[in-house]
Amino acid sequence: MLRTVELRLGPFTGADEAFARDEGEDDRSLTSWQAEHRKYWTRVRGRRGREWTEGDEIVFERFQVVWPPELADPA
Repeated sequence: MLRTVELRLGPFTGADEAFARDEGEDDRSLTSWQAEHRKYWTRVRGRRGREWTEGDEIVFERFQVVWPPELADPA
């Protein structure tokens, strides 16, 4: 179970080092986050016959794991 603690809309370029690190994928760097998410958005939009640009708005979400307890962040 997750608890959303931050939700915002913004352009792809709105991600910063802290967001990339907190997302926790790959090596947790902004460079890696950008590379992988460029591939994702290009693929997803392409399947729908649309072009993706870095100016398109995306959803940025931060969350906390609240259950199961062994995965929850300590308070």
